[in-house]
Amino acid sequence: MKKTLATLTLLAGAVSGYSQGQVVYADYLKTDFSITIWQVQPGGGEVQGNSTAGLSASVGANTDKPVGTTAYSGIPLGGIAADTTVAPTDYGDGAIWSAQLYAGAGTVASFSGLSAVAGTVASFFVNDAALGYAGEFNASSAATIPLVPNGSPATFAIAAWYNGGGAYTSLAAAQAAAVPWGTSTLGTENVNGSPNTPPDLPAIGGANTLSGGITSFSVATVPEPSTIALGVIGASAFLMRLRRK
Repeated sequence: MKKTLATLTLLAGAVSGYSQGQVVYADYLKTDFSITIWQVQPGGGEVQGNSTAGLSASVGANTDKPVGTTAYSGIPLGGIAADTTVAPTDYGDGAIWSAQLYAGAGTVASFSGLSAVAGTVASFFVNDAALGYAGEFNASSAATIPLVPNGSPATFAIAAWYNGGGAYTSLAAAQAAAVPWGTSTLGTENVNGSPNTPPDLPAIGGANTLSGGITSFSVATVPEPSTIALGVIGASAFLMRLRRK
């Protein structure tokens, strides 16, 4: 009896693992999904949205799909030139920038409700502008989404951050270090896996998209902790002054 229960448990685990949904983890698919991840924009704040047109030949002829209305400044991350320095302003050196897929079961309303998908950290292309890879991370594989079975909805987003040449191996580490980072908009779709073909990531208006859609975005600078603290202290003092009056 114990052997039978053990066998059934193993079989159930195998079926569960086999039926977990998957998605194609790549951002340079020339179907209905293609996005670009950009350097810090003027003012330092994050910008989200697909760009208005294809990029210039100098950074690769990649076109956001679908084409959007957002205008970006500067260059996409990676793909422009090799660099021997490691600084948060070296946007062209793809090796010092990372991206990762985030996901959550069902329809999720905010990025904080998603979790990092294991095994999906990728660097950006380096010295590959002739192939159109500027602003695109070096990943093209089927990512398995834990706890989401085939045919069920999942919400996705992409995060990108300055990795400091390997010093910051996760988004959380980059956030703690106050180095540039950013996240995409969210998109929800039904996942699928073997023996079926996994879908591309959800694009705005995509054939598989149930709501929202992942778009291009920029990384952003983060105020120094001391600046934030001073701001909080100043605001507190101002409120106390008003209260006394």
